[in-house]
Amino acid sequence: MHMRSSLLKLLALLMVFGLVAAACGNDDDDGVQTAPDEPAPAEPADDGGDEPAPEPADDGGDEPAPEPADDGDDDGGDISAPVEEDEDVAPAVPAEEELAGGCEATVPGTKINYAVFSPNSNMDPTASSGSLVGGTQLVNVWDIMMTFDPDAGVYNPHVAESLTPNDDFTEWTLVIPSGITYGNGDEMIAQDVVDSMQRFLEGRGNGVTNTIEGSLRVIDFETTEVVDDNTIVFHLIQPWTTFPLVLGDEAGMIVNPRVIAQLLEEEADNASEEASAERLVRNRMAVSPDLINAASFGPYEVVEVEPSVRTLLRARDDYWGGPVCIEEIEFTFPGSSRANWEAFQAGDFNAAFLRDPTVFADAREAGAALNTELQNVGGLFLLNNGVRGAERIAQDFRIRQAVHHAIDRQIINDRAFEGNGIVTNALAHEGTLLWSPAVQECADREPAYDPDAAAALVQEVKDETGWDGSLFFVYTDQDPAPAIGQAVEGLLERVGFDVTAEYGGITTVLIPRVIIQADYEMAGWGSNQDGATWISSLNQNFHSESRSNRIGFGHPDMDAALENLYRAATLEDQQAALADVQCVWAEHLPSVIWSVNEEGLALADNIKGVQRTMATLFLFANAYMEN
Repeated sequence: MHMRSSLLKLLALLMVFGLVAAACGNDDDDGVQTAPDEPAPAEPADDGGDEPAPEPADDGGDEPAPEPADDGDDDGGDISAPVEEDEDVAPAVPAEEELAGGCEATVPGTKINYAVFSPNSNMDPTASSGSLVGGTQLVNVWDIMMTFDPDAGVYNPHVAESLTPNDDFTEWTLVIPSGITYGNGDEMIAQDVVDSMQRFLEGRGNGVTNTIEGSLRVIDFETTEVVDDNTIVFHLIQPWTTFPLVLGDEAGMIVNPRVIAQLLEEEADNASEEASAERLVRNRMAVSPDLINAASFGPYEVVEVEPSVRTLLRARDDYWGGPVCIEEIEFTFPGSSRANWEAFQAGDFNAAFLRDPTVFADAREAGAALNTELQNVGGLFLLNNGVRGAERIAQDFRIRQAVHHAIDRQIINDRAFEGNGIVTNALAHEGTLLWSPAVQECADREPAYDPDAAAALVQEVKDETGWDGSLFFVYTDQDPAPAIGQAVEGLLERVGFDVTAEYGGITTVLIPRVIIQADYEMAGWGSNQDGATWISSLNQNFHSESRSNRIGFGHPDMDAALENLYRAATLEDQQAALADVQCVWAEHLPSVIWSVNEEGLALADNIKGVQRTMATLFLFANAYMEN
């Protein structure tokens, strides 16, 4: 792997700015996906929101989740106020270890059996998002320009040689190496990076479901300069100190534009009003290993793919980063974190993604090797504030107050997680980098648990409007979501709500109800804000102009607070700006935060060198097996 000394200035700056070290993506970027021939989620008109996550709960970045929720995806916000470099601060050293000789060649017969949180439905980065739903599969096939070190709180080049800003963070210069070739033999050049990124901007109507497109809109592509085959100068429409996260998310997974151009030409005659050529190309990419392998240069190639069921990868024999030690990775879905853990204990898997506090308690008691992090706003109950102009009862502020008064977070924790979860009412939990007493003070202005006050508000709205108390609640059926949902149903019905609940698959029920149809009053969700993506996740989910707003909430005070968050450069400034966002949240109560979520991998003791790239995406390029 190349030495990346040209990034030292940036790393030092990022340390000074207090860039968050933490716990995704996608998920981000957590992660809405469209399977072949499945209609893309309809775009909320001028709304801002979040991604569902299968265990308490992206994208978008997106993800609905039954276990304390919570991925992610990234949208750009407004950042200014350049900061002077502190010459007394030594450059940060990447925490990731350089593996010296994990192997000299791929070791035949070695295999990772990986139990996923949720199976992915599409191998095209533009149509798949987030660590919870396909991110690890994607990063091992497409590779990634930048990674995030949660321990040091800095971004590091991976495929890139360097990424450096100008003094006010309105320009970023990316340098890529020569000699990296796609599977079809084409060499990757700088123009490919720009062309690949612009695919995300074609619009979700063409099958783009990854919410990183919101962040890409901060790039002024008309003035961005491709200086030569190795150099790009990105010009931004506003300063942005955390721009590297864009190239650490799906937009940093470069798809060979020449392959895409050929496919578009082939599909031109097959396109229709219902299915554009772009969508048809994404559908083909979802199921065709040959196309994926021709257009990618990551450490692994796709051998077999069954969308939403199973993906089998095999080590690439000419990987640019050197020999890939482990021969195969197979991704399958046992059904839940509990099922993942039990299958891991039984020896059916040697890597298992976990996202359930009770399961983590069992794993720690068993002495399992864990690679995890905390995701803020992991447990979130969305309230429909009127998505796309629809009339919804939660548009009435008194109903939002009533729901807050009705929810006892500890009852949910006790019933679903035997008290092992981490409940919170704040955008940042104590112990994570962005938390401060000021954040908590604002969070505590929210209505506290008070069923009598909730019942009075519900009755007041009934008497005034003739509303019958009905509230439609939707959640995934993946354990432990039903236990969470049933606790919520009981708490709401106790104060006069008449709850109708629907539980079902993430892609078959939760995503269609929330994203495509906007047909819900309340939904289990999660925004999964990790150390790299927290700023963009908040902007993506709660800014009035965000294309990923799933709740229809918008207020000038929230927009201004989010934009100030992006202007914050030092850690202290970021904490203060987040406190302002929290105060606006407490004033308007757009949705209900109830937990921070831990997520990550349980790994067999003999597996070494697995790298967490960003938001719980795990790269196996340098992984190896002892003995």
